Amino acid sequence: MCTARSIEKRYSSYISEKGTIYFFRPKKLAKNTNIGKFNFDMTYVSHKDSVIVNCSVNIKNSEKVSHLELKSGDKTIPGDAVYIIFRNVIKNGYVVRVSSRFLLKDIEECFSNSNPLIFHIMSTDGQEYEATYTSSQWKEESEQVTRILNSINY
Repeated sequence: MCTARSIEKRYSSYISEKGTIYFFRPKKLAKNTNIGKFNFDMTYVSHKDSVIVNCSVNIKNSEKVSHLELKSGDKTIPGDAVYIIFRNVIKNGYVVRVSSRFLLKDIEECFSNSNPLIFHIMSTDGQEYEATYTSSQWKEESEQVTRILNSINY
């Protein structure tokens, strides 16, 4: 059981006319490949039974992001489609914000895996980017997110 940090700081929930919305607040990951900075957030809407994953990525090149996959252990889960929310020019490259949809059951499986979740991003020119958790960060995060997901399914 995770006792280091309160899960209330990790998410918030709201009632809407179409169901409950669970917003998982932004999380910064520092173990990155070809990425300056990486953070993500997630939104689950109960009536759709899917999770929107939004990622902000600092990269040096201007190519278009074409794929977002989640890697969990030996499983690779592709997002439905990648939508570019924005791309801003910064001092040493670009900040790209992308969004993709995943099934709730796949997100649950990712966070219940003992191996840290890997965000794998690909561009139209073949460049690949990855972001993941440190071991200690993953232990806390997987426990917190699993507790939240369990409360959703209660």
